[in-house]
Amino acid sequence: MLAVKEEVDEVVAPGELGEFGVLPGHVPFITLLMPGELRYTKGGVERRYIISGGVAEVREDKVSILTDNLEDPASIHTEAARRELEAILEELKNFSGNKKEFEELNRRLKLAQVRAGVKE
Repeated sequence: MLAVKEEVDEVVAPGELGEFGVLPGHVPFITLLMPGELRYTKGGVERRYIISGGVAEVREDKVSILTDNLEDPASIHTEAARRELEAILEELKNFSGNKKEFEELNRRLKLAQVRAGVKE
């Protein structure tokens, strides 16, 4: 499903090694995306989405984002998002699984923090 197809001035995304920005003429690259906020600016107006992670490709003045989930922050029920965050934090307190399970729980935690509006 194509969610957004726009000519924009700048794209900012949550990369695996930290947030990155892309302007016209940027060098080509591919990177993994982490759960977080995807933003773009067009004509001085910023638009925001929350993504669950994915892959970004920058090539020939185009940015392609592949993600399993894209949410408009305005559609998130803040109280439910905070309850979800609290449940994940409680799950972390009692965690006794393996490394892969911990990494998945940490990914869920990062997404819940963004959805609840909590800065790390």
